[in-house]
Amino acid sequence: MLIHANLVNRVCEKLEIQSISLTKKKLIRDYDEKISKKIITHKILLNLIIESHKKFTVSMLIADINHHEVILSKL
Repeated sequence: MLIHANLVNRVCEKLEIQSISLTKKKLIRDYDEKISKKIITHKILLNLIIESHKKFTVSMLIADINHHEVILSKL
């Protein structure tokens, strides 16, 4: 799961949480499976409830994901 870098500040402030540094940097793959030049260095941990689906302690990687604020994988 990915969360846009611009949204993280608002989420962290509202929920009073801090980002966590990754021990190892990660690369992003674009929709066409090509490796992007963007590097992920931090994450946040959240509890998500979407409709009737609950997922606790979800790791959301912080990245500049162009046209989206959040990209969720299958819950």
